[in-house]
Amino acid sequence: MVSPSARLLAVPFVCLATSAMAARAESPPAASAVEAEIRAVDAAFVRDYDAGDAKALATRFTEDAEVFEADGARYSGRPLIERSFADTFADQKGAKLNLEIASIRPLTPEVVKEEGRSITRLASGETVPRFYTVLYVKRGGSWLIASVREENDELVSPRERLKELEWMLGEWLDSGPESETRVTCRWSPDGNFLLREFTEKHAGKVVLSVTQRVGWDPVAKEFRSWEFDSEGGFGEGRWSRDGDRWVIKQSGVRPEGATASSTRILVRLRPDRVRWSLVDHVVDGRTIPGEVESILTRTPPTPLSGVGPAPSPAPTAPVGNDERRPR
Repeated sequence: MVSPSARLLAVPFVCLATSAMAARAESPPAASAVEAEIRAVDAAFVRDYDAGDAKALATRFTEDAEVFEADGARYSGRPLIERSFADTFADQKGAKLNLEIASIRPLTPEVVKEEGRSITRLASGETVPRFYTVLYVKRGGSWLIASVREENDELVSPRERLKELEWMLGEWLDSGPESETRVTCRWSPDGNFLLREFTEKHAGKVVLSVTQRVGWDPVAKEFRSWEFDSEGGFGEGRWSRDGDRWVIKQSGVRPEGATASSTRILVRLRPDRVRWSLVDHVVDGRTIPGEVESILTRTPPTPLSGVGPAPSPAPTAPVGNDERRPR
């Protein structure tokens, strides 16, 4: 039997091996034929991995292939490699691979070096990223993996980033004698975004609805949001934190074509209560005086939901409409 540590090592190792196999590379024109061969091997490897076929994957390694894990562990030999894959697929049914290849470089006519980053998405939704270096050798006319060496990738997943805004989850309400504003927030199915929906009612009738997606921008290193309203307006926001406040710089286009911008401020007064305010409102170059404010209270889940009280969400009015009601 393979030791527990070997089984744990199998997932990141699989990431590396696979990324070694599915991608494009930058090489001199003379190497294009070799690159095409490597890409074909890569594609086949990815298919075997996604199918959970440990035996087929193992045949893509040399008999004496070596694997060097990011934590310093080292193991070799096709039998152990096959067993590692088999244990991984037994524990993580449905795992899939994404590949980001940095380079494929022939070192000799029969040796190719590939480098890049691989991401294994487990059935639980968790992702395992690794940097890798793979050496291919040509044996009997076929390219086989002779060596895999990995390093930890410290990239923080979008879901981990968004935990800072996880308090927005749930349903929030601001109601009065004639009007009602309701905001809901949930995770996207892939766990990489927060999905928010806003509904405004007057005299029991829905007069405006908005959908919003909040995510992490790894280039700008900030949270961003994109939203669309039922009147045809749309906008986007850039989020920044100022102590207990979240400041959202919003810009967008109204349905008639006028541009609009505003600053929205969310303040958590307590876990189940949020103050929303809108300032610096400009429509088509004209400043709209005054400040709009609203207090939203989180509503408890229904008894049939089976879910405990979710941490909180807060509102964000779409810029694409006239912002008649605070969000």
